[in-house]
Amino acid sequence: MRSDTDLLQAAPPSLPTASGRRAGTTPTGSQSIMALRLRRVAMGALTLSTFAALSYSFAQVIGGDGWSAPELAMFVCFLVSSPWIVLGFWNATIGFALLRFAKDPVASVAPCVLTTRADAPVDGRHAIVMCIRHEDSARVVRRLDAVMASLEATPFGDRFDLFVLSDSQKPDLIEDEEAAISAWRAGLEDPTRVIYRRRDTNEGFKAGNIREFLDRWADRYEVMITLDADSVMSGATILRLVRIMQANPRLGILQTLVVGLPARTVFGRAFQFGMRASMRSYSMGAAWWSGDCGPYWGHNAAIRAKAFRDHARLPQVPGAAPLGGDVLSHDLYEAVLMRKAGYEVRVLPEESGSWEDNPATLTEFIRRNLRWCQGNMQYLRLIGSPGLPFVGRVNLLIAILMYLGAPAWMGFMIAGAAQAWGAPTLIPVSGGSEFSLTLGTVLLAVMMLVLFAPKIMGYLDVALRPDESRRYGGVPVFLGSVAAEISFGLLFAPIVSFTVTAFLFRLFVLRRGVGWAAQNRGGDRVGWRESAALLWPATAFGGALALSFALSAPAVLFWAAPVVASFLLAVPFAVLTSRESSRLRIGAIPEEANPPAEVRAVSEGLGLARKPPRWAQPLSPFRFEGSEKPGAGYSAAAPAE
Repeated sequence: MRSDTDLLQAAPPSLPTASGRRAGTTPTGSQSIMALRLRRVAMGALTLSTFAALSYSFAQVIGGDGWSAPELAMFVCFLVSSPWIVLGFWNATIGFALLRFAKDPVASVAPCVLTTRADAPVDGRHAIVMCIRHEDSARVVRRLDAVMASLEATPFGDRFDLFVLSDSQKPDLIEDEEAAISAWRAGLEDPTRVIYRRRDTNEGFKAGNIREFLDRWADRYEVMITLDADSVMSGATILRLVRIMQANPRLGILQTLVVGLPARTVFGRAFQFGMRASMRSYSMGAAWWSGDCGPYWGHNAAIRAKAFRDHARLPQVPGAAPLGGDVLSHDLYEAVLMRKAGYEVRVLPEESGSWEDNPATLTEFIRRNLRWCQGNMQYLRLIGSPGLPFVGRVNLLIAILMYLGAPAWMGFMIAGAAQAWGAPTLIPVSGGSEFSLTLGTVLLAVMMLVLFAPKIMGYLDVALRPDESRRYGGVPVFLGSVAAEISFGLLFAPIVSFTVTAFLFRLFVLRRGVGWAAQNRGGDRVGWRESAALLWPATAFGGALALSFALSAPAVLFWAAPVVASFLLAVPFAVLTSRESSRLRIGAIPEEANPPAEVRAVSEGLGLARKPPRWAQPLSPFRFEGSEKPGAGYSAAAPAE
């Protein structure tokens, strides 16, 4: 793993860049189109052939002696859920191979980095943009200060202005927000470089907030760095992104790999460890074939401001609510629009200088996940839009399949429970064979390998490198964290699948969606009543499933026990995992053992903070432009040209 200093020294000397794009290359001229097409053909062949082999094997296992109605339903559910799983397997496998054997894994998937000189001057002006809505003001300002301080420690910090774009509507939170930002701003050497704006409405949600900023300010800035309210980025990483953008004028979005900040709760620590394990290999493999048509995750990314303003304007999703109207999952569709306009969208799959808070509790994760689910389902109405690039449509389809796998899995279990009662054969198979225990066992083992491949590859990548395992607390602590996270995942995954399934039923049948509520980033402990109100349907489903197997096929209950236990324990799982456990080393990540300055600055309750933040100053109100109502417009002082 490289530090921020290493990043500044790692790139080779600048290569000459042609004024025009070389024939047969991607828009930046950094990669052969034919080579990228061959990668995509290979990825498609691997995914489709694996999917076909698994589907054929599964058909032999359950339909070898004829097909009943539940078996047909199980097979259909298998067909729906498998593509996402198989794609994840090959993403992780290819990513692991690159991490282990490629001379420069990052350059192999994002060759545009090779045109960038590590010490190149940063020209022009650039904007750091953070969107907030009903957030804890102290947490927000702590992160803003960490980013500004890190930038000021670089030679080009004065090239950046910081915008705080608020969509807050609650009067008490608005007052706190303005006071905290005012006090922090007053303590800065150049307060005019921080501009605060609050909209009176949150039309278009976060994407609308960014759109309004760009319509007014895009002409002043070359690159926009987008941040969420829980984001932190180091100055060295921001400079690296801007330098790469400068060296590649047709690079529209450069997305960093975003890793979780150290968490306090049991849920947060298990989630951060599992996500960290699977993220790097999976993202590396996905970047290998998606290439110049990569994703944008909505924050911790560098964006070419004027091009984004001109080409990434979101449409209104056709049809009535909840699927019609404003696009909720705006980021991926914005990436597709940028590629449609002739700009590359790339992922920089390296862990350095880019962080966010992971959800601290199960209930908070579910709320966020369901909003993403609704947004991804809107792609069903957008995927056929004219002119979109083929790989962009593939990315939208993958985002849809990510959530359709959940109801397919639930349907599979329900059909399996029905089959256990001895459903009659509807379609006899001539010359068929009885169920093969050996084939069934092998298929189960293969499916488990395919399902858990992203985490397995991530764990192997760390375990095979002694220096990496030391960063996670040493081999014993790392292996203990792996065991704990696997146990956590076995309980966590079925609950999430059930909540997604229930939500999709509400979305498509009852026509009820979710809004864009503020997130509980602080990790307040989940109470029994709150947990029961959210998860009693999952508990009831688990009880019905257990009773059905116990009465119809008690032997099957043994094999179904992990899933059934997840449903039955959903309520206490949410409550107990919301408790703090930061004193335990299990689930530790590298930032805990050796926290960078930015992580120390924003860490609260983890023993990592080293000094009081600069914003802890007496309040010093400042004037707002455009309205007598505080917070309705921009600050009086505009950033210098």
